[in-house]
Amino acid sequence: MTDFAWRKELSESFGRIMRPVAEVFVKDKRGMWRALTMYVDSGADACVMSRSFGELFGHVVEKGRSIRMKGFGEEEIRAYVHNMEFKLGNYEIKVKVAIADNDNVPNVLGRTDIFNLFEVQFKSRKHCTRFLKN
Repeated sequence: MTDFAWRKELSESFGRIMRPVAEVFVKDKRGMWRALTMYVDSGADACVMSRSFGELFGHVVEKGRSIRMKGFGEEEIRAYVHNMEFKLGNYEIKVKVAIADNDNVPNVLGRTDIFNLFEVQFKSRKHCTRFLKN
């Protein structure tokens, strides 16, 4: 079991709010583990990373499988799917990550390759997200 505390942030529309985040460690192309804070989003189909972080971890972005992604509304972004290794708490897992072709997206921990391995609980009273290994 691993708990991650939510982060207090300023919302333009709603003032100060608590957002669920997780500190994930990502293995870069040289084999080093690097920390990355990601929003935990049960509504996101997949994990998404901004271009600059994908490059920081040593990926040549355009070498991944090209896809188009949509968030809210009809606006699409191009992204490239890469296989990465994440460390979530004490667990090392293989994850498909869509690296966006720009930096206008947040880093998101979505359902694919995560929610099938963990039961994810949003504990609003405790302001934390709990990951329980299945």
